[in-house]
Amino acid sequence: MLRSAPPRYALASLPAHGGRDEARRCKLRCPHEPMRDYFVYLPQQPPGNIWGCTATSVGFARVAPHAKYPPARHPADHHFEWSHGRILQCYQIIFIAEGSGVFESEHTREPQPVESGTVLLLFPGVWHRYTPDIATGWAEHWIECQGPIFDEAVRTGIVQPSQPTLHTGLEPDLLRCFERCHALASRGALANQHLLSTMGVHLLSVIGFLQSGPRFDRRIDELIERAHALIALRCQERLSLPAIAAELGVSYSHLRQTFTERIGLSPKQYYCQVRLQKAQELLANTTRSVQEIADILGFHSAFQLSKHFKQHVGEAPQHWRLQRARRTSPQVRSQPVERSRPSKKLRRKSQTTRTG
Repeated sequence: MLRSAPPRYALASLPAHGGRDEARRCKLRCPHEPMRDYFVYLPQQPPGNIWGCTATSVGFARVAPHAKYPPARHPADHHFEWSHGRILQCYQIIFIAEGSGVFESEHTREPQPVESGTVLLLFPGVWHRYTPDIATGWAEHWIECQGPIFDEAVRTGIVQPSQPTLHTGLEPDLLRCFERCHALASRGALANQHLLSTMGVHLLSVIGFLQSGPRFDRRIDELIERAHALIALRCQERLSLPAIAAELGVSYSHLRQTFTERIGLSPKQYYCQVRLQKAQELLANTTRSVQEIADILGFHSAFQLSKHFKQHVGEAPQHWRLQRARRTSPQVRSQPVERSRPSKKLRRKSQTTRTG
């Protein structure tokens, strides 16, 4: 049986009494008991949340075969009937960990099958409905969020209303995220609302990564990590990238292709980026000339360094150093020196000396 909370903590079943107040105090369960149903609704936070996200609900439910769905326990603005569906004014991430069912939204032309290991994405203002298969039921984890970081994810296409379902399998990263959510809620959801909000951002990033394409093979990751380390370590040399590939036991074409797919830059571009970062550090923290820095970093000449620097940084090395020095040097402000006036006795003595 799937466990959806850390070994010593989970939530007891909680009744709902409407409104967006924190649910009743939760009870800890025995580590051998299955995860119990619960849900918590939390207040919205004022604009300006530093995380860009506010978690407003979190929960877990195991729906038995032939059980009515959804149970009539949620607030009126969240409850729905299959015949009418629902429109929320927030985002929800729902992870179906067991069972199967069906999902529909205004952006899907036909019902989408849902099976164990499927993520359902709900968007504000978008009509939807979903239900477990009557023969299997299902187990669902969810978190509800609002905030500009989710809006930006939609704007940039990380998540899209036109792709409301994502089959990930029992992805460990998703399960761990929801385990953490349930543990935080069990210790006091309202007190931990900011942490739950950061978990909403974490879940969004995991989903964005899973949506971006196939997972990379661990052997490829290790190859890229080693290439990355060698380039960073030897950035002060006139490096031969084909020689690096040979040292790693692969062809340069294979290294270039996998490196570019994983990092977004070719090995040559990354090598140039690292050297220019080192050049900036030397310009900012030493008095070495551009020619000396070019020699240190393996450039053929000061002209070559200046050309690459201006191309990627936007200004010549000397100008960049001068501008940075102006920005970071302490401002010495001249203050007028206040002179104290001499006493009356000294003034009389001075006058007597001048007249004498």
